[in-house]
Amino acid sequence: VLPIVLWGRKAPTHCVSALLLMEDASMIVTGCHDGQICLWDLSLDLEVRLKALLFGHTASITCLSKA
Repeated sequence: VLPIVLWGRKAPTHCVSALLLMEDASMIVTGCHDGQICLWDLSLDLEVRLKALLFGHTASITCLSKA
């Protein structure tokens, strides 16, 4: 499975403003100044792969928490 993300002429920036590492270290969640949230898979050999790009917030992501 390969996730595909489409955007306009310019790719979104991802200036990280918040970070959350899951307890089992299998996933990292990052939030950025332009309101995007990214979910990253973290493998045992520390390889990082984008899992999902979430957008829709209109303000900077300043805090992330598990729910």
